[in-house]
Amino acid sequence: MTRALSLCGGGIRGIIPCTALAELEKQTGKLTFECFDFIGGTSTGALLTAACVARVSAAQSLEVYTKRGAEVFSPTNKIMRDLKMFFTGRQFDNKILNQVVKETLGPAAEWPINQCPIPIMITAADMAGSIWYFVKDAPTNARTTGKYLLADAATASSCATTYHDPWLIPGFGYAADGGTVSLADPVYETCAEAFSGNGCYGDLNPAEAIVVSLGTGFFQPSPMPSPPGNLLDRIKWVTDSLIGAAKTLAQQAAERQWPGVVQAFNPELSSNVDEADVASIPDLLAIGQKQASTMDWKKILKL
Repeated sequence: MTRALSLCGGGIRGIIPCTALAELEKQTGKLTFECFDFIGGTSTGALLTAACVARVSAAQSLEVYTKRGAEVFSPTNKIMRDLKMFFTGRQFDNKILNQVVKETLGPAAEWPINQCPIPIMITAADMAGSIWYFVKDAPTNARTTGKYLLADAATASSCATTYHDPWLIPGFGYAADGGTVSLADPVYETCAEAFSGNGCYGDLNPAEAIVVSLGTGFFQPSPMPSPPGNLLDRIKWVTDSLIGAAKTLAQQAAERQWPGVVQAFNPELSSNVDEADVASIPDLLAIGQKQASTMDWKKILKL
């Protein structure tokens, strides 16, 4: 049985899938990467992907979210953030983000992707708007991304539009959040890499595979709100819409092409939590723990 994990984007809302992975590790007594054959992630999901293969426990990753979230998303004052975005095009410092990533990954921050203990996929966009999949070099691909450092790929993928400037990957160029090229939910590409004959990891059999997709929560407003009234609100609407669906287009496409393979977990939120809202950390923890308490990982993964 082949097991793959797909981790969605969502900034500080990454607490929700991280809590689910902490429950996985509690139930199995294993680290996350030991339970899966392949992990794909975008944005905050890319950070979790990197942490998993770097042998960082989900409990440790959860501490990074809760204790260093305010450091990554500083300033936390909305007026200051809006002013900074208006004048600079970004709200936060990507160097701080990268420093937190490197300190979290430890020695693995200097690993090239080729050195990861299992295959991974980290999505990103270059400055021409092209999609990039940072994966191990393989006979079935162009062998262009395996040499880049794990920390750089994860940082670039998590530099969301209007939140952080794109990240410069030495030898590659600037890259930014995979969510900007419609890959906030990477589940379809995770499946494609695993099951397509021209994917990076061979032509695996979907009938003998389990793909778990962990979302960062969705919010369904009621009644339907009016259109945003100013430029900053409209920009926020665009960024929120990239991750805000209960069932994303990627998930629907994966289900059509590989019926019954994907098991998706994505809890509904009671309010529209901004991806940088560190004040929401206690609520996100509660939501994540509530979902995690319902997950029988041994049954989900057929262990």
